[in-house]
Amino acid sequence: MKTRLRFFAPTALALLAVTAGCDGVLSVDAPGVVDAGDLENAEVAELLVTGTISDFDCALGAYIVNGGLLGNELQDASVTAARFPLDARIITETSAYGVNACSGNPPGIYRPLSTARWSADNALRSLDGWTDAQVPNRTRLIGQAAAYSGYSHLLLGEGFCSVVIEENGPEVQPEAAFQAAVARFTRAVESARATGDRSTEAMALLGRARTQLNLGNNSQAAADARAALAVDDRFEIVSTASTASARRWNRVGDEFFGGRITVAPLFRNLTVEGVPDSRVEVIDTNTVGQDSATPVWMVTKYGSARTASLRENPLPIATWREAHLIIAEAEGGQEAVSRINLLRAHHALPAFDGGSAAEIQEQVRVERARELYLEGHHLNDMRRFDLPQVPEAGTEYRQGGLYGSVRCFPLPEVERNANPNVS
Repeated sequence: MKTRLRFFAPTALALLAVTAGCDGVLSVDAPGVVDAGDLENAEVAELLVTGTISDFDCALGAYIVNGGLLGNELQDASVTAARFPLDARIITETSAYGVNACSGNPPGIYRPLSTARWSADNALRSLDGWTDAQVPNRTRLIGQAAAYSGYSHLLLGEGFCSVVIEENGPEVQPEAAFQAAVARFTRAVESARATGDRSTEAMALLGRARTQLNLGNNSQAAADARAALAVDDRFEIVSTASTASARRWNRVGDEFFGGRITVAPLFRNLTVEGVPDSRVEVIDTNTVGQDSATPVWMVTKYGSARTASLRENPLPIATWREAHLIIAEAEGGQEAVSRINLLRAHHALPAFDGGSAAEIQEQVRVERARELYLEGHHLNDMRRFDLPQVPEAGTEYRQGGLYGSVRCFPLPEVERNANPNVS
């Protein structure tokens, strides 16, 4: 059985969860949707969680684009000067990623992820204050809200050099975000199991496995990945997209459609033992980007033609493929070889023969880069494994100046200015 979870949230509902409690620059208004006082009403419980999911979906697409540009997967092809520092890896705490919305140009990530984190935790607080009699399916909703809170914390920890994970809280290191994510995922697993919500259970187990890997807890990571596969050996949890509004677009697809990005040369024409690597199938669209100069190469996992339909395709959040790669990394040796070959067989690619322990681990990193291409993982892998930046720092940048060496997003200046507990 394949679990393919598709959550839908209209834009109006998506704004519901962020109308109260998220102060300063991270506030989002929801004009005419629901009065802030109504958020205390148990009748809106389902809407709170639906809004949380939509907040995360929009943030995820923006994160994949930003992480892809900073982390070797993409190159900018736009004419927007505010985008160039990210592409050139010279961003600072004043760059646009800190203040822009997820549908902005360039898409922001700190504000959207902070909003998603807040709205998920706010939904949890509200659900904890209500009873099962007041809220039908309350435990199921707790599981979903906790799972999305976990993923919001996880991405903040993976992408940022330092973070704030509480409203007006202190600046903390990524490990604190990961610890918070583990707690949320654990609650999500417990609630999902209590209600038989297998989709949320698999999602939360995989999220916890990914987080444990970041924390260096390899045995726990492998155990959670195995448990997720035991729930469903072909699970695939996705965020949906549509053309209903810009906020609902697949942000990656929209960027390709608009000609603002192109696949970086490092990921073009990849092969495995001479066989084209279908995991990163990249096509030359024979068009140029917004800058009228950069050829637009597009990855087919998000669509096969540069059309507006790219905005409608789902984005992966948690998949069975990632679970196998987590086990491979955590356990190494022959187990890693077996997991690599299971995935290669799925794609009809030649088998990996193995090698020394170091060679196997290096191959796991290659497999991750290809299997999880443009799914929001590679920037964190570059940090974890200290992978080389391409082009290397000091190389001339196409828009002038030189490439830098930034590997994570600094805590934005807007957070420092608005938060009295951050210096």
